[in-house]
Amino acid sequence: MNYKNYNIKKFQYNSKNIAILKRIFKKMVYIRFFELNAYESRKEDKFKTLIYLCLGQESIYASVSEALKNVSIFGQHRGHGIYLSYGGDPRKLVDELIGLQTGTNKGMGGSPPIFDKKIGMFGHVGLIGDQVPVAAGYSLIKKNKTVVCFLGDGAAEEDYVLATFGFVKQYNLNIIFICDDNDLSVLTKTKDRRKWKLNEIVKSFGLKAMDITDDPLTIYYSIKSIKNKLPSLINIRTCREYWHEGAGKDKEGKSFWNRYQIVRKKLIDLKEQNFVLQNEKIYKNKMKKLWKKQLLKL
Repeated sequence: MNYKNYNIKKFQYNSKNIAILKRIFKKMVYIRFFELNAYESRKEDKFKTLIYLCLGQESIYASVSEALKNVSIFGQHRGHGIYLSYGGDPRKLVDELIGLQTGTNKGMGGSPPIFDKKIGMFGHVGLIGDQVPVAAGYSLIKKNKTVVCFLGDGAAEEDYVLATFGFVKQYNLNIIFICDDNDLSVLTKTKDRRKWKLNEIVKSFGLKAMDITDDPLTIYYSIKSIKNKLPSLINIRTCREYWHEGAGKDKEGKSFWNRYQIVRKKLIDLKEQNFVLQNEKIYKNKMKKLWKKQLLKL
């Protein structure tokens, strides 16, 4: 099944919605050019540490960060876009990816467990889905703080993740789970792993849940409609462009879509071509210079 337009909401492209879409797209451009430089640098063996790219999934992090501000963030292993969209320091992120002491985790964590208390982001330790129960424990203590916890569709199958959904409902915690559902656990599709749907399981625990595609305005307004009905979960259908780890590229089959290109085209159709091209030029140059400068430290 192609989830490109799955439960997509239709909006009027008035001045308000165009402004929201532009803010989201600007972050998408930022994330994308950071990741493209990470990809090229790894492909050329300029560094050799593990890397988990979020290319193809930029709209999720850009949209969530626009809709949910002043939150505590628990990221997952494909977390570069989460960190950048919430105001993380791109220099510190490059340094972490290439193993420098000036990185987010002093160069000792690498790509998966990005941690930065300055922006309220807590990384996980590499055990798939471990951020879910940890986020719940944090939320139990910090009851007045909204917590956003990201996970993948593979992580949803871990027993401690499923048990956590019952726990957060038991205590009615102020937490929202965002599942980046790219239909792959490493290289295994969901249909080969399970029959149940995450949003239906979560609802059975008593949480509010939604299942949507990675269209920015759909994400933005879905969060706005559910953020006062916590705990809750939004499962977001998306397509990753690169492998579970490394710089290999996934095959682009019939069910593949590129949300970045879709949003880009929409803005151009809305007479925002100058905005699109200007931001692409700015971030292309900025991220290229950043990566080049930091790699010289190796």
